[in-house]
Amino acid sequence: MQSIFDTLVGFILTLLGLIVAAVTFVELAVRSALGSMGIQGPIQTILLLLLFVALIGLALRIFGRLLAVLLTAAFLVYLLHALLGIPHNIPMQHVPQDKTVSF
Repeated sequence: MQSIFDTLVGFILTLLGLIVAAVTFVELAVRSALGSMGIQGPIQTILLLLLFVALIGLALRIFGRLLAVLLTAAFLVYLLHALLGIPHNIPMQHVPQDKTVSF
């Protein structure tokens, strides 16, 4: 159950990483194009902010359903894990009780 959850979280983080990389690439390309055209300062910042909002909207429109399916599956696995109460198999280190610390 934990490996399924970890896989889904990995898919979600990979998808978000690809979206961030694509947005960064486009924004840097547009920033250099605006700089070469002589658009600098606050006007460039406003244009880049509008581009950023548009790119995020486009990414959510393109990948929104996939992201929703992955998040729903992750929440369902988490809910099943909580309801079934499957114990974790985390190895615990044995701490010796007979040793004392003296100052």
